[in-house]
Formats: sequence, C-alpha cells, structure tokens
Amino acid sequence: MKKSLLTSVLISILVSCSSTPELETGEIKTLAILGQAFKQSNKPKRFVDSRSLLTRKQIDEAKVPVLFVELPSGQNGTLIPYPGQGIGQTWLGADGATITLDRGVLKASRGMGDDLMGSSSSMPSWSKVNKKILTYSRELAHITGNNKISRSVFNCDIEKTSSEEQIVIWDINFKVAKFVEQCSIGSFTFKNTYQVDARGIVRRSSQYHSDTLGFVKIERLDR
Repeated sequence: MKKSLLTSVLISILVSCSSTPELETGEIKTLAILGQAFKQSNKPKRFVDSRSLLTRKQIDEAKVPVLFVELPSGQNGTLIPYPGQGIGQTWLGADGATITLDRGVLKASRGMGDDLMGSSSSMPSWSKVNKKILTYSRELAHITGNNKISRSVFNCDIEKTSSEEQIVIWDINFKVAKFVEQCSIGSFTFKNTYQVDARGIVRRSSQYHSDTLGFVKIERLDR
C-alpha cells in the first residue's frame, strides 16, 4: 500500500477513535506506535523488530486487541483490528498489510506478497476437537504472478495433542491446549500448530501461508 493511502487510513481511524467518547484512548496510543513503526519501515533493507518497539506496559495500557505476526525472514509487526465487519476478523499493520483470521485460523492476507486471497474449511470448532483425529477439507486461493487466482483443495486432519501447556508471550504466562493440523494435496503436505486458551483465543500459532512466504508465526498479545 502506498504511503499516502496508508496515511489517509490511519488518519481516518484516528479521527473515528477520537470522536467516539466511549472508546478507550488505547486505539489512539496503539495507532501512534504503528505510525512510528511505519516511518521506520521506510528505511531500506532494515526490519523493525516490534519486540523493541512495543512493551508489555503499552499493550496493557492500550486496552485493545493486539496481534504479532512474524515471517520466516524475521520481519515482523504488530497489528490491531481493522474497522468494520466482514467474514472473520481483519487486522491492520503499520505498513498497510492486513491479515484476516477466523477463530484464529489464517483466512486471507493483503500486502504480504503471494497473498492468500481467501480460504474455506469445514474444520470443527476447538471445543469439538479432542485426542481423536478429525478429517475435513480446506481450500486455499492464492494470487499468482499474472494476477490470476490459483485454488488448491487440501485433505486435512486435526487433533488435540495436549490439554494443558504453559507458554510465555510478551512476559505473560498463558495456559493453552495444543492442536496439530496436517494437510496434504498430492505429495505436498504442511503442518500447522495452534495453542488455544480456555476462552478459545489462539494465543500462538504457526500457519502455512504460501510457497513464497512459507509459515507465519502469529501471537495474540493482549490479555
């Protein structure tokens, strides 16, 4: 996304937040942090590590959901919910990139390269997955270099491999259950992992995005 367009988006969100008295000032604070990250991200060949930019204190004081996404290259960023409603929940990053999650499962992305244009799945809810392996299908639609959509339908299965684990995210301990999902089409396979808390929030996951990016790490930072 071009800088001017992103700037307009951030300004419009800021105006919306500041003109709505019932909203916490956390949205404005968090967007200010995102704006700072965006300015730094314009520096060529330099990644801004969000771990050094956003502290646990800032996350808690913002009082808004915050997502952390990291690519295999080490490039990472924090995202906040994008205004408006659609299928799943869309999150906006400082550079204008977005990802859409449905119950914590990656559904779509924009601005990340070889974008996931959409996905559909008959994956059961977390509460219905146990030690028994459940099978279903998943369709992934990617945009190709010639701006055409390539669709692939995978055969998948998922199981709960652990009922209670302790993980640390941004200095906070979370109790989670671990789920492992394996999908295949022909000879190609991938494995996703999800660590889900008692409220059904996916606190940490490693999910396949595309052949270009590989797997992305996603963490939910707010308590």
